[in-house]
Amino acid sequence: MVSVESSVEQSAKPSYKMSVKTYTRRGRGRCLNPGCSFVYVTRHKPPTCPECGSHLGGKWIPAVSDKQSLIQQSGLSNPVKTSWVNYRVVFHNSDYHLWFNSVNFYISGKESKMAQESFSGLKPSTLKQLGQTVPTVTAKQDLGLSTARGRGRCKNPSCDYMYKNRHKPAVCPKCGCMLSQKKTKGRTKGGALLDPYQALSPAQKDLQRQSTLQLLRRSLQIPESETELQEILTLIQELNSLQIVLVQPSDQEQDGSVETETLIESGWPQFFESSATQCVLCNYPLFKGGQSTVAGQEDCWLLTETLIHTASLHLKVCLNLQCLALHSFTDLHPGLFNIGNRLLVSIDLFLRIRASIKLGHAPSHAESSQIQELLLNGYWAFECLTVRDYNDMICGVCGVAPKLEIAQRYTDNVLELKNVEFTWPECSVSDEVHVDDFWLTMESEAIEQAAFPTDIPITRVDASIIAPFIPPLMRSHTVINTEKDKVLSHPQQPSGDPSVLVRLIHDGHLRLNNIEDHSEDELRIILTRCGVTITPAMAKVNVYDHVLVMFASFSLSPQPPLHLTAGKLSKICPHKVVCASKCLVRGETARDHVDLLLSSRYWPPVYVSDCARKVAVCADMQYPDLAAQMWGRNQGCFSDPFEKPEFVSCAELQEQPYCADLSLVTENQQIHPITKSSSCWLVHPPAAAHTQDPPSPEHHSMLLCRDLEPYIGFDATELCESVSRMLQQPVVFNNTAYYYLYNRLVDFLTSRDIVNQQINQVVTACQPGEVVIRDALYRLGVAKINTEKKEAQEGGQAETGEASHEVVLPE
Repeated sequence: MVSVESSVEQSAKPSYKMSVKTYTRRGRGRCLNPGCSFVYVTRHKPPTCPECGSHLGGKWIPAVSDKQSLIQQSGLSNPVKTSWVNYRVVFHNSDYHLWFNSVNFYISGKESKMAQESFSGLKPSTLKQLGQTVPTVTAKQDLGLSTARGRGRCKNPSCDYMYKNRHKPAVCPKCGCMLSQKKTKGRTKGGALLDPYQALSPAQKDLQRQSTLQLLRRSLQIPESETELQEILTLIQELNSLQIVLVQPSDQEQDGSVETETLIESGWPQFFESSATQCVLCNYPLFKGGQSTVAGQEDCWLLTETLIHTASLHLKVCLNLQCLALHSFTDLHPGLFNIGNRLLVSIDLFLRIRASIKLGHAPSHAESSQIQELLLNGYWAFECLTVRDYNDMICGVCGVAPKLEIAQRYTDNVLELKNVEFTWPECSVSDEVHVDDFWLTMESEAIEQAAFPTDIPITRVDASIIAPFIPPLMRSHTVINTEKDKVLSHPQQPSGDPSVLVRLIHDGHLRLNNIEDHSEDELRIILTRCGVTITPAMAKVNVYDHVLVMFASFSLSPQPPLHLTAGKLSKICPHKVVCASKCLVRGETARDHVDLLLSSRYWPPVYVSDCARKVAVCADMQYPDLAAQMWGRNQGCFSDPFEKPEFVSCAELQEQPYCADLSLVTENQQIHPITKSSSCWLVHPPAAAHTQDPPSPEHHSMLLCRDLEPYIGFDATELCESVSRMLQQPVVFNNTAYYYLYNRLVDFLTSRDIVNQQINQVVTACQPGEVVIRDALYRLGVAKINTEKKEAQEGGQAETGEASHEVVLPE
């Protein structure tokens, strides 16, 4: 559960807006604020709502109530909220401490005696708590009604709703209490209403879970920027520092004098409930009942930086049998996040967890207490309900089309398979994965675990649906994941040179699609040319299998332990910003690299990895037409891999003149929008040639291209060393959703910090009249605004202001 609406009063400046659905009855009106329950008689319509201050437009001005007089006499000019629960009068003002005894109120530094009549405006239950005599009331005037004749009152003792007998509703529109067993036409045309005094069936509970999750997603949108949350964070600090001092008579008397005892309470309330009276999803009335109903009162913990104490939550349930959404306290304004109606957490604690993740400390669910477990469950739901634009993490220099990308692997960033079982398709399925659907599933799972906390069940996940994480603008139209096609490691890696096999395919000597058409002698010759030792006794079936094994041999690492996944593979730009990442279930292969490259909007002209040769061979075998377009017969090298290496210069990698007009760039994944070329190369750092077994040929070395000299000083590991220190530390999760959400969050936070530094550098260099923009490729630039008015050249036109934009690429 999480924060959506206010329990006591709406903020004067709500952090979000909802569509207003007005519920009216003949002769009466309701405040238009969806979080306010004030109802008035039409002839007594006030100018503004006395409960929330919203504009109503009436002219009737009621007399000032005793409770308002109490606030005015207290000397507090700007009280924000008042709660008369459990001996407390709370003013959100840290400069005052409120004292009271049975007769007088005191404010530290200021004393203001008030007559006993000041209590006349309080509820009977509050008067009893304050030790006052409850007056006998024979009639109560509400909503401006002059008489009670012909009218009835809601059965709920705590509700003051009144109605005309001839217009008696089936359900109280104010508190949701059942008033009649008759079905009203307007409200029950879709079927009978829920009987809140009967327990929900399993099917109804499942429907309620889904409706509640939909309610949370629709109602709550948390700003990503802490600047937008600053007002809420300030309020949290004030409530943490506010103390209520209570002075009351003691039960003990000493020397004929009455002893007093002092109680100190925090500024946080102890009772919370949703202010909604109608369902946010379907506008049906909400029911609020007692402990014997489906919407009673729940006890929970309230946790902030400075305290932890018990609190109470009152639930409300939608009476629509097709909805049943559970409405609890979910107001973001007080700064509290509701986790399963068990724990209310101040959101500044979540922001501290986020800051800790950025520093490299992954949140651990191992050996945590119940409250710690609830806190972490709530944190991941909080992040899922935070509104983010993942395009904000795109590098400001490279934009959506980096000219060079570097592969990185993180073998210690794994998921423990204690609570999850990965399954694989039994029949052939498409390589395409639906990115948005996958991440929405992970988010919904995290929100549900916070809204309805339970022990983590053993879940089965179809591993073929797992999608990589790529910023939307850097994503290809088709995103793929071919882990389902991985061949598990063979006991002995096949011998032979796969590069020779690819060249034989290029020359037409081997047709993989029709390999059965080749004779045994032809296959033996092919294997011999690849360096495979063939014995005369080897049957054709074994020869055939050996060719297929060479074709599928792209493994780069051994299979992980049975209880762990294989880690994470990423590719980054030279500025250390993540371009794409993929969490691996099975051991890494060259095809994982190809998956990421093909899933990106543009294949980079240069891709640096320590397995460049195998990635090139994989691309040649799996996507021969694409490979032929990118590097012809050179298998990703700068020159023919079967000739002597050549020192080359690539015009595509040289500095290109900046072009702001990209209208002529076709949306072709094979044509890079900056180099205007389809040429691509797969290279390895100089140090990687000596770590391969067998050694990687020098044809893939970065040293062979003078235009890559600026990057020679880095190897693939050193280049990314400071990008994500937390990913180089062992990270083990046992919850599937949290594992994938954590990796996405780390990619975003670390990259966005780098991009923010880039933006700050450009802003600092801006001259008056210049603004920072993103161009069509999402690169940072500077727009020079010209607001000078020019004379219209054509007759009859008035002077207009024109703005000329000149985009300057930051250095």
